Amino acid sequence: MRRIRPLLVAGTLVLAAGIGTTVALTTRQAPTATAASPAGQPAASPDDAAASDPTTSPTPTTPTTPDTPDRADEAKAVATARAFLARELGMTDMVAGPFRSTGARTGQVGFRHKYGEGRRLLPQAGPSAVVVRLQRLPAGWWILGVDGRSIQITSPARLQRISSPLAVRGTAPDVYEGTLYFKVTQDRPGRDLLLGEGFVDGRVSKRPGDLGQLRFRQPVGSAPGWVIFYDASSDGSNGILQATAVRVQFAAATPAPRILEVATSPRLRTLEGGFWLELPQGEGKVVFSVKATNAQRVRFVLTPTGTDVGRHARLLGEDRSPADGFTLVWRYPAEGLSAHLGIQAIGPGGTTDKTFGIAH
Repeated sequence: MRRIRPLLVAGTLVLAAGIGTTVALTTRQAPTATAASPAGQPAASPDDAAASDPTTSPTPTTPTTPDTPDRADEAKAVATARAFLARELGMTDMVAGPFRSTGARTGQVGFRHKYGEGRRLLPQAGPSAVVVRLQRLPAGWWILGVDGRSIQITSPARLQRISSPLAVRGTAPDVYEGTLYFKVTQDRPGRDLLLGEGFVDGRVSKRPGDLGQLRFRQPVGSAPGWVIFYDASSDGSNGILQATAVRVQFAAATPAPRILEVATSPRLRTLEGGFWLELPQGEGKVVFSVKATNAQRVRFVLTPTGTDVGRHARLLGEDRSPADGFTLVWRYPAEGLSAHLGIQAIGPGGTTDKTFGIAH
C-alpha cells in the first residue's frame, strides 16, 4: 500500500509557479498581442527580447514608470502572481504575503498554502511556501520565474536555449519518494502549450547533482516557454506541493534526414512498380549509391522475407562519409534469395528508412 504523505504544514512546502505569461494590466494599455503572446500581455518580455537580440536593452525606456511601485501597483503584482498560480497550476487556495521590491523594476511575492489534507486550515505564520518573481513593464507585471523551497535547479539556466532530450542538474532532497515531476510548456494565448511531461529520479544517478533527462516534442514557432519541476501530492488530490519554474527558449528544430535517390550500378531490373530489384543470375557485385540530406551515416540491412525473421537480419554495411554520398558495394552469392534491403539514413534530426525487395 502506498504510504500517505504527512499533512501539509505551513513553512514546509513551497509551491512554485511561473509557467504562463499573464500579466495584470496597469492603467496603460498593453501593446497589441502577437500570435505567440496571450491577449492582454506584452508581446515579449525585456529578457526574452534581450536573449534573441544582444543589442536590445533589458529595461523598457518608454513610457517611463515610477521606480517605486505604489500600493495599487503592488496589489496588481500580487494579483498577477495569484492568477498565474491558479490558471497554470490549478493552485487556487494560496495566501499571498506582501509584495517586496528587489530592484527598481522587480519584486517578489510569497505565498503559503491555505489548506492541508482534508481541507484543514493551516497556520499562516513562518516563511512563505512559494516565491514568485516579477518584473514591471509599461503594460503590467511579467512573471520572471519561481523559486521552490527544496527544488533547486542549476541547469537549465534562465533563458537557456534547450532541445530534447534535456539533461537536468540540481537538487531536490525533500520530494516524495525521490520522484521529481516535470512539465515543459510553450507560451501561447490562454493556457500555455504542453510539450511534454513525466518524472525523473535523481537517486538513480551516479553523479551528484544529475537529476536525469527530460524529453519533449518539438515546439511550434519561436515563442519561449517554461520548464517546471514539481512535487506532486500523494493524497489523491493531484495537487502540487512545491515547484520551481525556469524560463527557457527553444533551439531551432534539426531537420530529419531525407533519402532523395537510390541508384544501382549496374542498373538493376525493377519489378512491381520499382519495389523489387532483380539481381543478375549467378554471383556478382552491385553498388548501391544513396543521395541523402541531413544524414551523417547510412546503414544497409538485408532481411529474409517471411514471418519472424528479424533475428536473421544481416548488416551488409554502413557508410559514415557523407561528403561524397553514401555507397555500399555488395558481392552477392550465386544462390537464389528473396529478401528486403533496408536503407536507413541517420542524422541529428532522427532517422529515415527506405526499403526495397531483392529477388535473385
